[in-house]
Parts: sequence; C-alpha cells; structure tokens
Amino acid sequence: MNINIIGTEQDKDLFDTLDTINKTHNLSLKLSFYALSKLSDKFISSFANDNVNTPLIALIKNTPTLIKIDNNAIIKSSLNWQALTKRIVTAGRKSELILQASKLTSDMSVIDGTAGFGQDGLILASTGANVIMIEQHPIVAMLLLFEHQMMNANPNWQKLLSRITIYHGNFLNTDFMATLPKADMIYLDPMFPSDSYSAKVGKTMQVLHDLANPPSDDDEKRFLDSAHAQLKDNGKIIIKRPLSAPHLANKTPLQSVANDAIRFDRY
Repeated sequence: MNINIIGTEQDKDLFDTLDTINKTHNLSLKLSFYALSKLSDKFISSFANDNVNTPLIALIKNTPTLIKIDNNAIIKSSLNWQALTKRIVTAGRKSELILQASKLTSDMSVIDGTAGFGQDGLILASTGANVIMIEQHPIVAMLLLFEHQMMNANPNWQKLLSRITIYHGNFLNTDFMATLPKADMIYLDPMFPSDSYSAKVGKTMQVLHDLANPPSDDDEKRFLDSAHAQLKDNGKIIIKRPLSAPHLANKTPLQSVANDAIRFDRY
C-alpha cells in the first residue's frame, strides 16, 4: 500500500522513524516523503487534491496527522494521546461509560480487537488491567506504534504504557489469534455505516471510515465467535455500538449501558 507523507525538510527524521516502525513490524507500507516549503493548509490541500487516490499523512508539529479533504475543507486527524492525560487520570465508572460496562479490575486482562486510535484501550488500561491492542489496518497500526513509542519517553506515561501491547493483525484470523493469550475481557468496536453515527462522534470517525470497511453479516458472527474462543472461563465480551445500531450479528446482549450517542453491549 502506497502512503504519501508530507512535511518540511526538518521532518525527515520523523519520517525515518515511521519507516523504521513500518519495516520492524512488517506493515508492508510503501512510504514516500515529500518535503514542502511550508505546511500551511493551502499547501496541504493542494498536495492532497493532486494525489487524491493515495492516503496522506502530514507531519504537523512533530505529529503524524491523517488528512482528508471533504468539500474543500481539510479534516486533520491524529491520535494525540497527550490530550487524554486528564481523562485517563480521572477515569472511573462514574465518568466513563466504557468502565461502567466492563467493570474491570487491575488483575484482569483485555484484548481490544479493533484498536483504532487506541483511546478506548487507554481508558481500559487506566484501571490497571493489561491490554492487548489489535489493529488490522497497517496505517493505523503504524500510528498506534509511533504514538506508543513517543509517549513512552514521558515518565508519567511509562507505567500505563507498560500494560499495553500493540499488534498489527486481524482479530478474525484464527491463526493469528492462536498466538495470543486468552483474556478476561474482549472489547470490540467494529466499524459501522457512517449514517449510524451522530454528529457527537466527531470527525475522527470520518477518517477511520475512509480506511476501513464495515464488517459483513458473516464477519459480525465471526467477531463474536472469535471473541468467545479467546475468552478465559467466566470472561465477558463488550461491544461498542452507535446508539441506534442493531446488536452485533443480531444477538441480544446480557446487558447494555448507553448515553445519547453510544451503547456498550455485554455478552
């Protein structure tokens, strides 16, 4: 898969870091670096419009940022785990719906089978649980691995990140999953048609939708089958869904908790 990466000449070292991650983790991406004279929105938009068929990452303020052009507007999307610091520090069942649903304790293990930008996995790890993040899309996996590496240089993050392991792989691939340990909880947030999401979900979801396709009906059943196969005895499965979305594989959960935008179903 070809990926265009733009920045200034000063960003070449950052590009090299991304390419090292790409090669070390066998992501099979073909990264091409283009040095622009400046990284203004005008220059970014012009480059994106000239290369509409190739995914684009801009290196903005030392941050790899996915770029999407939507009706001539630029949507910039980055992981930005640093911005989650306060939320992670204060995370609890009262403030985080995902923790109300999961009821994790520090001695538990979690597999997040659809890691995305890793925000939910970070909240789960804030409980003290060990979290394995799995991301199928190689671009997103590269950004996850980069963010983990960069944030691990911050001593305040090292304890949390020591509990998080990131893999590029497919949760539906039985051979891959057989290489991983079973877990007390499986967490899944499968992609869903974009019209199921309210505006509250934000523009990040639009960028992820450009990179991944919603699962087929057969895939939805396989998600549940794979999750059950990876569970320890008495384990639980938590599925994140848009509020209006049907249950995964039309299987009724044991319990659901919801707010005005999203729902967590427990199996």
